[in-house]
Amino acid sequence: MTEHLPLEAYPCRREISLIFADIDPLRHVNNVAIARMFEEGRVTLSRATSDLLADEVPLRMVLARLEIDYLAEVMYPGEVQLGIGLGRIGRSSIEQRAGLFQAGRLVAASRSIEVNTVEGVPGSAPLTEAYRTAAHKLLLPGA
Repeated sequence: MTEHLPLEAYPCRREISLIFADIDPLRHVNNVAIARMFEEGRVTLSRATSDLLADEVPLRMVLARLEIDYLAEVMYPGEVQLGIGLGRIGRSSIEQRAGLFQAGRLVAASRSIEVNTVEGVPGSAPLTEAYRTAAHKLLLPGA
């Protein structure tokens, strides 16, 4: 993955409370729980895009790729802060980049690709101009 950004650089942010079910026998948050937190981030970004689209019909975006770098242990109990934004807007796909922070420290980073699809039609479909306009508002610095 490329450079890591501070939490403040992400256009969408949210706090997530850790729960007991997130931990493993070593009392740190397990990798499946961290993947779920990044999923929450993708949903947050999708909702932000939908809010910017106003009355437009949302696209049918599906997850095509997910990469996670585990950079430090995440400790229970507590909270984590998640930041997410767009790294790239393609013809039919978007690249999302996210960071997970605990106590101000980056503990995990994610890169994912979502592709626009049409139900029942194989392959991808181009992003609409309305979607592109909305998505540009969620680009990360330097993207």
